[in-house]
Amino acid sequence: MNDLGAVCLISSFSILLFSIIQTGYGIFKNDSRALELGRYTLMANFAVILLAFIVLVVQLMRTDLSNYYVAMHSSEHLPLFYKITSVWSGSSGSLLFWNLLLSGFTFIVLWQTKDLLNERIPVMHLSLAVIACFFSFLAIFFPDAQPFREFQPTAVAGRGLNPLLQHWAMIIHPPILYIGYVSFAIPFAIASSALITGQLSENWFRFVRRWSIFSWFFLGTGILLGSKWAYEELGWGGYWAWDPVENASLMPWLLSTAFLHSMIIQERRGMLKFWNMLLIILAFHFCLLGTWITRSGVLEGPHSFSKSSIGTPFIVFIGASFLFYLGILIYRKDRLKPERNLEAITSKEGSFLLNNFLLVIATLSILLGVFSPLLSGVEYKAPWFNSWGVPAGILLILLMGAAPLLAWRKGADQIFFTTLLKPLIAGVIGAGIYILYYRSNFSISDYSLGDVLGEVYSVLTVGLGIFTIAGIAQEYHNGIQARRSAIQGENYFQAGFRMLLKNKRRYGGYLVHLSMVILFIGLAGNAFKQNTSVKFFYFLRFSPTNELIYTSDDTAILGDYTISANTLKIKPIINGDPEAGVNHRNVIVSHEATFEVKKQLKDFDTMVTERRYYPQISHLSGDFETHIPTSEPSISSTPKEDLYIQLGAIEHADLSDENPDLPGMFLDFFFTRDPAIKAAKYLKFPNQIVANLEVWINPMVKFIWAGSLMFFLSGLLILLPIGEDKK
Repeated sequence: MNDLGAVCLISSFSILLFSIIQTGYGIFKNDSRALELGRYTLMANFAVILLAFIVLVVQLMRTDLSNYYVAMHSSEHLPLFYKITSVWSGSSGSLLFWNLLLSGFTFIVLWQTKDLLNERIPVMHLSLAVIACFFSFLAIFFPDAQPFREFQPTAVAGRGLNPLLQHWAMIIHPPILYIGYVSFAIPFAIASSALITGQLSENWFRFVRRWSIFSWFFLGTGILLGSKWAYEELGWGGYWAWDPVENASLMPWLLSTAFLHSMIIQERRGMLKFWNMLLIILAFHFCLLGTWITRSGVLEGPHSFSKSSIGTPFIVFIGASFLFYLGILIYRKDRLKPERNLEAITSKEGSFLLNNFLLVIATLSILLGVFSPLLSGVEYKAPWFNSWGVPAGILLILLMGAAPLLAWRKGADQIFFTTLLKPLIAGVIGAGIYILYYRSNFSISDYSLGDVLGEVYSVLTVGLGIFTIAGIAQEYHNGIQARRSAIQGENYFQAGFRMLLKNKRRYGGYLVHLSMVILFIGLAGNAFKQNTSVKFFYFLRFSPTNELIYTSDDTAILGDYTISANTLKIKPIINGDPEAGVNHRNVIVSHEATFEVKKQLKDFDTMVTERRYYPQISHLSGDFETHIPTSEPSISSTPKEDLYIQLGAIEHADLSDENPDLPGMFLDFFFTRDPAIKAAKYLKFPNQIVANLEVWINPMVKFIWAGSLMFFLSGLLILLPIGEDKK
């Protein structure tokens, strides 16, 4: 099957080269037959790449160890679902998935435009064919992008899927993020075709808008799902670490957000034409840059792959493409002059312009932080990003709240009392109530300037968030009242629902703003986060089973919570189907600790946290090599806050020398069948151990997940053709 997959990729490369030549010749000679042939072959590429993708999925399902990718990213004991989804867990498989999505989206846009005859369409075909050809080129000529490379001789065992990826959010997070990355090639190709041909009339906007919203929606959803995964799986008590790969996805999302907002100004006021073209060029190339960061191995993070041979050709392609389109943009600058000038900085268009400026500056700052290890040799950590990111986020909330309330062409002073005053009063009152609330409910430090600044930021965030919510409510109320005056017989809620469906761009956009405000309010709770490390002493207790049981009577206190240790079990977890046999390849060793928690001396919850040790198997010999530890935190959530605990390292009771290798000792004990030898090995386990527990109290985290869910629902509402007039 490796040969069939390789033939598919070679065929794809050949088809795309033929399509590029035919389309280029057709454009140069104005030959409609050549253009049509180029279009058909570009559409046919989707079928070829789809076949290659199916071949790889089948190999993963069958655990075909003659395939290098399968041997390195799957195993015979992996559950079927994880076998299939491991197709995007490695570099070459994810690049094939990238290629599949690109060819699929290309097929869709070619079908959508099959009846259009203007000069822009062939240039769009050519742009998409060149991008697709590059990915097929990588898959043929660079080993790290070859999903059908043979493993010679055939591997004895598969190494399995990275344990960190065996989580529900990581099953759907990567493909959703890839859809956002890849689909931005379509609005970019449409816009660049208008730029290259000089056909810069506004009719390309309608087509670009839907695709841009599609890409923006999937990028945002993928980022939020990644935060959920980080919170539930990494066991560090957080949801955003400013990791290079997190930043790689955030940058194009910020640029696409800026583009979607500035498109409105171009449509309404004929302004920012040059700027919009620059934004869409930047957004697409930042999507490529994000892919490069993940797969080149130049920058390290929990998401990135090891160093790869595709890093150099990939960055050369990105640089050459960006410079080419930037050159075309500069050449066309005289055709992209604004029709009107900005009349008031505090007008609606002025607020949009400030929003754009802030989003682009934030993107460039993140870019500087991401490449700081290469530029200066010093890696910028989360405190550096937060030092400017938090104030920038607060300014964004202010602009989100103010922009809908401002008027076109008029300054804020002219409409202050009619639209801005009531929301501002609501924001001030809301901030005051929040101060009273957190002072009586959250722990506050009184000795650190940083903590005081965090308090101020938190109050500003909540106050501006309530200002924004009040402004959105006011806009909805005014719109509903106007509709009810024009259309008799609708009650208040009917009028609101129908108004939303008839003008989703405006009122659906307000819902997206609302979701972001709720999310930011959740982030404001981070100012009152508490964290501590606790050591518990445990004593070995006899167990007639294959589990080791340690018990403890120790207790720790953090805030309102009293955490009492109960048991710590060392036990096996069988990965896959136990009926298929149990051996060192599919036994996960679990350190499972149970704690009884009281809140304000009242029973609150029983929490169970684990450290799991997955076996790393040699693909050459099939022998056990080492364990890969993963975290399984326990989170007890209330509307006010999360209590988050994670079992850490286990040490000798006297805290001396190296930590005991309990997973290795347990495997040796578990697979021993002779009772006498088993008893002797049991006695080798330490009678007393010390287990470390990390504890966090994370206030207001539920607001983050509520805002994330609302972002998904409101974005989906805007994206789907529900309630729109049929054209």
